[in-house]
Amino acid sequence: MFRLPDIIRRDRTEPLVAEICAVLRKWNIEPIPFRSQVDIQHEGDRPRSMYLIRSGWIYSYAVLADGQRQILFLHQPGDIAGLADFGAERVSCSMRSLGECVVLPIPFTAIATFSSTAPDIITYLLQKSAQMQSILMRTLTAVGRMEARHRVIWLILMLHERISGSVTTASAVIEIPFNQSEIGDLIGLTNVSVSKMLCQLSDEGFIERKGSKVLLRRVADMQAMINYEPMGFSEGSYLNLKEDYRERDAVKRI
Repeated sequence: MFRLPDIIRRDRTEPLVAEICAVLRKWNIEPIPFRSQVDIQHEGDRPRSMYLIRSGWIYSYAVLADGQRQILFLHQPGDIAGLADFGAERVSCSMRSLGECVVLPIPFTAIATFSSTAPDIITYLLQKSAQMQSILMRTLTAVGRMEARHRVIWLILMLHERISGSVTTASAVIEIPFNQSEIGDLIGLTNVSVSKMLCQLSDEGFIERKGSKVLLRRVADMQAMINYEPMGFSEGSYLNLKEDYRERDAVKRI
């Protein structure tokens, strides 16, 4: 099984969080809370910042010529959104909050400072960039080559691994942070097809749905069905900034 190098060791996670928070304070970077379904940036904007997600989920998306939306990537807490626009003339895609979220906008001008004063942060940014590329390649494979049923299974297993931070064959409960329309826009299916596939998987005992929560029952069978290959991200990939960089009570949600 392919596994990304553990360039951020488990024993470096807490010091790295402290280092990131210290740099954010030095640059007077304030957390910005967003309400659900609010655009954080728009395709074609001038790129000024990347966004460290402190809580909640956001997604990157593009609007096609016929008006349809294609969701390109799901960003979870600890991810860096907008990193791909570093050095670009224009922002390549829009970003929107899935639910309520809090982000920390890091100016691209800060990168030069990081390289000389905070090498571990640069290492973390490189690791997040590698993770995004790995996930995007898997998404492209799923959307381009898998049948509808297998796309939905792949998405469930991928979310399970990203949310839990590990791969297991045991039963587990995950909360899917988006609706069926958004699922379809990510994996190239209609709302009707997504609903049909989820119902089939539920009827066959693979999953059990309770609102936004999904109980994964036959995880090993689903993994075998699509030959799911774990992404193998290290534990240091998932940083928790909630306790170290608190949102000010006076900040209102945008």
